[in-house]
Amino acid sequence: MKRFARKKAAHLRLGAAGERAAARMLEYAGYEILARDCRMRSGELDIVARDGLRLVFAEVKTRRLRPGVEISPGTNLRAAQKRRIYRAASNYRKKIGNPCMPYRFDLIEVIFSRFGLYAMFHRKGRFGAGHAAGHGVSGNIAPVNYFD
Repeated sequence: MKRFARKKAAHLRLGAAGERAAARMLEYAGYEILARDCRMRSGELDIVARDGLRLVFAEVKTRRLRPGVEISPGTNLRAAQKRRIYRAASNYRKKIGNPCMPYRFDLIEVIFSRFGLYAMFHRKGRFGAGHAAGHGVSGNIAPVNYFD
């Protein structure tokens, strides 16, 4: 007897579509994707990539476009989630032998309309221990919009 596959919830499908779009955008921009949906005991890393000699831990936030609502998907990134990402990144670095290379935490915001991908913003070095301490990429850098 054949079992029916359960369909994922709409918000999970939307998040997965956003992560796929973000990974494609990073590859197009010349990044090497090292891991996607990397689950560690301490948390999950959406995308781990390499930008030249720098390790990049990218958090992807996805939202549907709603008329009259001007909320950035990144506003949902809370302090507790950032801490889980930091711990997961630390564990990932230990897992690969703690390489002596710089790293940063990026935020990728993806917005879908009813008709498909509407906008995507790559905010480099947007959060992280290096961001707070003034190391790495400055937070004053404008986001990269690949649709202009």
